[in-house]
Amino acid sequence: MIGISANAQSHNEQVTVEGTYAPQIQKSERITKTPDITENDFNIPNYEINTEDYIYNYNIDLEPVSPLTYTQKNDYVTTNNFLKAGLGTRISPDFLFRHYSNPTKRMSLGIGVTHNSTWLGMKDYENAKYMNNEFRLSMTNRFSQLQLHSYVNYHYDMYFLNNDFNDQARKIHSLNAGVNANNNKSSYMSLYDEFALDYSYSGIQGGMQENLLKFNAHLEHTNSWFRSKDNMQTLSLDLNAELDNIEQTLFIIAANPHLAFDGEFYNLHLGFRVDAKTNSTSVGGIYPDIKGSLYLFERNFEFYAGLGGKTKINSLKEILSENPFIISDLTKIAEFDYEKTKFDFQGGLRFNIMNTVSANIGIRYRNIDNMIFYVPSFENPGTFDIELSYCIVFNILADINFRLNDKINATANFAYNNYSRELYYFTHNWYKPKVEFMLKGFYKYNDKWDFNIATYFEGVRYAQSFDGNIEKLKPICDIQLGCNYNFRDDLSFYAEVKNLIHNKYQIYYGYPSYGFQMFLGFKYRF
Repeated sequence: MIGISANAQSHNEQVTVEGTYAPQIQKSERITKTPDITENDFNIPNYEINTEDYIYNYNIDLEPVSPLTYTQKNDYVTTNNFLKAGLGTRISPDFLFRHYSNPTKRMSLGIGVTHNSTWLGMKDYENAKYMNNEFRLSMTNRFSQLQLHSYVNYHYDMYFLNNDFNDQARKIHSLNAGVNANNNKSSYMSLYDEFALDYSYSGIQGGMQENLLKFNAHLEHTNSWFRSKDNMQTLSLDLNAELDNIEQTLFIIAANPHLAFDGEFYNLHLGFRVDAKTNSTSVGGIYPDIKGSLYLFERNFEFYAGLGGKTKINSLKEILSENPFIISDLTKIAEFDYEKTKFDFQGGLRFNIMNTVSANIGIRYRNIDNMIFYVPSFENPGTFDIELSYCIVFNILADINFRLNDKINATANFAYNNYSRELYYFTHNWYKPKVEFMLKGFYKYNDKWDFNIATYFEGVRYAQSFDGNIEKLKPICDIQLGCNYNFRDDLSFYAEVKNLIHNKYQIYYGYPSYGFQMFLGFKYRF
């Protein structure tokens, strides 16, 4: 991911700029009109499961361009089901089912099943067949003093390696289970606490396996210690512990106390983070945790800045979410260590004009130890190994959302990236583009028809070939078109064209994306 971390915005609500708006460019995903539902159209799985949909309500509007916008009712016996089914021109089934219900006033249940696959190869890449499967189960129980949210998510993905010596499929399993508990007290004049325990298993069948356990605790108390009740202060403490076993055991524990001041024209966050870790050539660290915002014109303009840093574990789960073609037994496992962001500065401007235009313009500068780059594995042709190095990353990010009315909406994202690292034999930062750009648009013609377009561009990147040569990968230019026909309030038919200009760009060397594809199907809510 690049740029400044922020939350995405759905098409049907305009938000204030108060630290919430700025959609991100997804580097390793093909453009998708369903950002909340991973489609993995060009063989890049994503094991980051978003379970927040089930905590308070369920977002049945699975696509920002979908006509089937559904508002959650207060009746606890309401049951929601959403079904999407289609077929692509490469014998590519596209299936999605979501169920949400409130069996009782105090319990909510969510179930989800997703399947995407393609069973026809390509002329220049016959082993292009793949399959993605996902199952979700979540439950939220509300008690008088707390809310308990539990979830289980399972992924099974299959890809064929670009390997002239065998046609064996790469099979990846991922299991994620956890529980989150938070009290129902108001954070003002009372102690608020939240605890979370999360377990993840990621494994390449016949190869490397990982078990990852995370614990998080958050405590906070809000009061008016220094000034009037119009100016609040919040004292918080975050505790994090992470245990990762992947051929070796890595452990990290961190504490992050901070004090926030919230006034009519400003917000100030003062704190620090300290972490300790094992099995590392470097010691733990102490980092600042400072953030501030200045609001103008009734908080429609926000100038913000922040300074921080952290240490995290380089996990197999994250690597497979970026590159499923990593070798099954990393040859550099001894270096498979912690990533340390020693310095992280962010700053910029967010603004909202007449509830029509929301924008964010910002910069980010980071110093990172053990940043991961992908290089070919010469011992295992068709797969990739990792290369760890110190890197200075500088990003310029601009996002803008334009909403004329309920019929027209457009979002544009631009990023400039500069990577400077310790280079040994080569002079390129593998697979890191200088420029990224995304444009999405939606137009509702009438109650029956609506149309959408999405375009993604990524500049020139460099890769090392499997024989050691430097390859210049052509830019990515992917254009998608879609339309929906609303047959009834609960039933619609859709058509999608993906990769309109038939650009077989390579995400990783030797693995081109699919060219032109067309999908036809239906969506049904019941």
